[in-house]
Amino acid sequence: MIRIADIQDKLLHLVGWKQNYDLSNITLSDNLTQTESGMYFQQIHPLLTLDNLQSIAPDFQNYNWQVYDTNKAYKSGEVVRIEDSLYKALQNVPIKTSISDTDYWVETNPFSEWLEDKTKASIVKLVNKFINMKLADKASKSLIENKTLFDGTGRLANKIENRNRLVGFEIDTVRSKGVTVKIDKIGLQMTEPGSYTLYIFHSSNPEPIYTLTFEKTKANSLEWFKPKDDILLPYESVNTDAGGSWYLVYKQSELPENAQAIYKDRDWSTGPCKACSRSEFLAYQAWSKYIEVHPFYISEDEEFDPEAMNFTYDKNYGINLEVSAYCDLTDFIIKQRAMFQDVLSKQVAIDFLREFAYNPNVRTNRHSINASKLDILAELDGDSSSMRQSGLSYELDIALKALSISTQGLDRICLPCVNNGIKYRSI
Repeated sequence: MIRIADIQDKLLHLVGWKQNYDLSNITLSDNLTQTESGMYFQQIHPLLTLDNLQSIAPDFQNYNWQVYDTNKAYKSGEVVRIEDSLYKALQNVPIKTSISDTDYWVETNPFSEWLEDKTKASIVKLVNKFINMKLADKASKSLIENKTLFDGTGRLANKIENRNRLVGFEIDTVRSKGVTVKIDKIGLQMTEPGSYTLYIFHSSNPEPIYTLTFEKTKANSLEWFKPKDDILLPYESVNTDAGGSWYLVYKQSELPENAQAIYKDRDWSTGPCKACSRSEFLAYQAWSKYIEVHPFYISEDEEFDPEAMNFTYDKNYGINLEVSAYCDLTDFIIKQRAMFQDVLSKQVAIDFLREFAYNPNVRTNRHSINASKLDILAELDGDSSSMRQSGLSYELDIALKALSISTQGLDRICLPCVNNGIKYRSI
């Protein structure tokens, strides 16, 4: 497993796109022009000009963008125009919302967004190639899969009174670089159907890392929900510091009317009874190696402070989890990202050149691509009439084979065992 979003975020600025100020009609966002390495993609091949890129992008300049109307509500992601500027809705926008309200609107550059998405797609393609070629055994190792915290459901008599508290689980993941815990499903046992919102915090960040909303359709029963996006609890990430604790919570004040949680009657300070449920005991033996779960509550009126938490080991607040744990090379790739600058620039060049060759929607103008399809494919794949391998794709393969990444720091959980102990080595 790798955390795609984190890798895209950290490798996006490794190589930049150079702004050509002679072209007044093409302006890139600052997010694209940053370069940690000092390299620019345009240096890789002469066809990688902003004009050529614009010729294969959607025709944003001639798109009839809707004019902003303060008396209209907008959905998240909608784009509006005010004079020569474009703005994108960050969330659903109610009427009478000013375009200057940064909670709802951000100025946007559609061409830059398109170019950023394409660059990020190339980053993913490159990292997957590298892992499949050299690190597949470590990146894909599954430690546990789809283990539930407990079997069965709570008794209907075990209802929790609502007292305007923030309630849920403190989740402590294994203190191990290279291991990421994933929440596959969340189970909720509540007395009423309706909309339930859960928040996932990390101790190093005052804002929720994830906000999840589920629509419960049945009263009293335990219903399982699969989040739309992956819920990952890594040792460290771009949004969190190393270590710390995770918190999966909901606010009792936000529960549907008359709704109460139904708790599972068990002692959360220890493992389950082996004689009571062998399957639950075996599942506990598996997941408890990688996470600890501590039910707690805190007053909604208090600032969220781990020191003010009250642990309640007899109640789970109607929550059950299905979890997995995987070996994760994301942090090792990010920390050694400088090694990827050459192969990344080649991968991006290859992807765009191939799109130049095959994109049927390329727009012709005085700046348009001045090479034929056959010429471009020869640049990519070499001379088909020659026995000698050549071309940019061949150069990328050679560079990938030469690239190595150190897995020093990846501990014994994920490094394969050998007869004479654990060895840390460069690949």
